[in-house]
Amino acid sequence: MALKTSCAAVLAVLALAGSAAAETPDVSNGRYTMSPVDGGFLRLDKQTGAVAMCARSSGDWACNPVQDHTAAAPSNELSKLEEENEALKDRIKALEESLESGKAAPPPSSGPHEGPPGGKVQLPTDEEVDQALDYMERIYKKFRDRIKDLDKPASPPAPPADDNAKPGKGSL
Repeated sequence: MALKTSCAAVLAVLALAGSAAAETPDVSNGRYTMSPVDGGFLRLDKQTGAVAMCARSSGDWACNPVQDHTAAAPSNELSKLEEENEALKDRIKALEESLESGKAAPPPSSGPHEGPPGGKVQLPTDEEVDQALDYMERIYKKFRDRIKDLDKPASPPAPPADDNAKPGKGSL
């Protein structure tokens, strides 16, 4: 069975090479691969990625290109990525120019990664800094107190209650 399949594959390749006058596949350097499918063979061009269906029709072998329906969808995404890439290049150029000149960079034109309004950074006031430091100090003190509690030796356990020893009765 395997011998018949491999013989059929060899015959198909030879028939394709002999009957394809318009295109001569370069099988010698491994440019094309042939895969058996129902009704013929699929030929893959390793250099271009083109796929063709090769089948016997009216006694002759013919290879017809297979339509690639997935190529249309990514082109829209590709154009979006190209636009985003150009916008990012422009933004980088503007930031580099602002660093060289010492001036504030202009805000980005649009997009999810916008900077602060007006292109200026609002620094906290002294009161806000004091509030933040007071908060951090309270956290530090609570943390320090917890560590001190861990360092204290544990109090000895209470002696077990003895049911035989009752007040007023003597024990031996």
